[in-house]
Amino acid sequence: MVHVFFSEGAAGLMKLHQKAGRIPSEDTILVLAFMLDQGDLQEAYDSPYRLDLIYRLYTQNGEIQDTEALKASIQQYVENVDILLKKAAKNEPIRIYMETSPADVSGYIFVCHLLDPYDIGLHLIEVPQVLHNPDYTTFFPSLENILYQHVDYLLSLDKEVPYYDVNYYSMIWESIRNENSALRAIVNGQIMSVSDDIYDVMILNRFEKSKLEVQAIGEIIGIYQQKLNDYFLADRIQKLIEKDQLTVLEDHEHPYNRLLIRTN
Repeated sequence: MVHVFFSEGAAGLMKLHQKAGRIPSEDTILVLAFMLDQGDLQEAYDSPYRLDLIYRLYTQNGEIQDTEALKASIQQYVENVDILLKKAAKNEPIRIYMETSPADVSGYIFVCHLLDPYDIGLHLIEVPQVLHNPDYTTFFPSLENILYQHVDYLLSLDKEVPYYDVNYYSMIWESIRNENSALRAIVNGQIMSVSDDIYDVMILNRFEKSKLEVQAIGEIIGIYQQKLNDYFLADRIQKLIEKDQLTVLEDHEHPYNRLLIRTN
């Protein structure tokens, strides 16, 4: 079986479970973290534009030391698409792991588009909005958290996606790609093309009082439960600084540690 993830962290955890014998050693684990919720979709997934966008988002916190290793990891995403298609041509089972985040849903419909010509179904594991445990309930759990603590439960959520659903989501990908907005978001449970400033008011509201950038990012992720990643939020914060809607009170070599406030 081929296991497809849209984040490095989740794939890394599954590789640890594979070493521990929770999934077969011969299974293939692929990462396709193309961040397709952002940017120009008319540019191909393997274009310099897309790869540069991913690199810029990964490195904007100023804490990446080995940039060459990062570039190699990003290039591996492209090679992973080739591996996926070769596996599909051999009719090997494919399982997608997805949160209800804009990046994951965009990645999912992109994979459906890739697989559509092969007339095959696939398997999908979608992270639930609520996770019930004997002692507590977790709302909006991350894929990484469930993989770390409840991998057997996660694997039990596997459901088959028939070919005609793959075809349907492939058509949604084409529609989203043709609309080609700057950003994709989940609105009322559906992936939609939106303006890139859709979250700006939410971001600005966290800076009514001076605050470290990293603290505001954590609050947005924790309070609003929009399944946004910190890379995107940091990028929007930088854009708001450039628009003079946020003021840097104390700069720092690592942008996440800047002290910011909303501009009066």
